[in-house]
Amino acid sequence: MKITLNTTSIPEDRRQEVESIARSLAKNAEIVWLPSRFPRFVMLVEPGPEPKGEARSGSIFETPEPGLHSLAAMTEDLETRIKSCLGRSS
Repeated sequence: MKITLNTTSIPEDRRQEVESIARSLAKNAEIVWLPSRFPRFVMLVEPGPEPKGEARSGSIFETPEPGLHSLAAMTEDLETRIKSCLGRSS
């Protein structure tokens, strides 16, 4: 999984803490930091490589199996967690 975070919205001294939050959702995630003019903290969550097998139908934003989060839900959850973290004093 690849998670792109916004360097413009997240202060440099808090980035390690924010990366820890991102890794709590996806332990082996690749974290990428890029600037953006948009105020969101999480700019993109991309799925990782999947093992070869049956092709899945539907959108990547739909939950493929009960109990799993869609990428859209993971993005919203991560955005909420980061917002809460940054709202606390260091």
